[in-house]
Amino acid sequence: MKRFFKQPLKVSFWSLIFTFVVLSVLLIDLEFFSNTDSDFVYTASKVYIAIALPVLIVNPLFGLIYSFFVEGYRKIIFILLHFASAGTISIYAFLAFMFRYFVPFAP
Repeated sequence: MKRFFKQPLKVSFWSLIFTFVVLSVLLIDLEFFSNTDSDFVYTASKVYIAIALPVLIVNPLFGLIYSFFVEGYRKIIFILLHFASAGTISIYAFLAFMFRYFVPFAP
C-alpha cells in the first residue's frame, strides 16, 4: 500500500477509472431499471445513489490533488481530466438537487 501512494500517477489513473465506472453504473445502469415498479429496485437504487454520490464528489478531488504530483507531460492531462470529471459531477448533483427540491414541475 505504501508503494501505491508513493506513485501519484497510479493513484490519479485509478481514481479516474473508479470515477468512470461508478458514474457509468450510476447514470446508465440505473436508467434500465427506472421503468420497473419493484420496491426492491427503488430501494436499491436509492441506497446506491446515497453511497455513490459522496464517493463521486470526493474521489475526483482526491485524484486532482494527486495529479499535481505527477511528473512530465501527463500532469496537465490528468489535471484537466480530473477537473472535468469533478465539474461534471458537481453540475449533475446541483441539477438533481434543484429539480428534486425547488422546481415545482420536477418528477
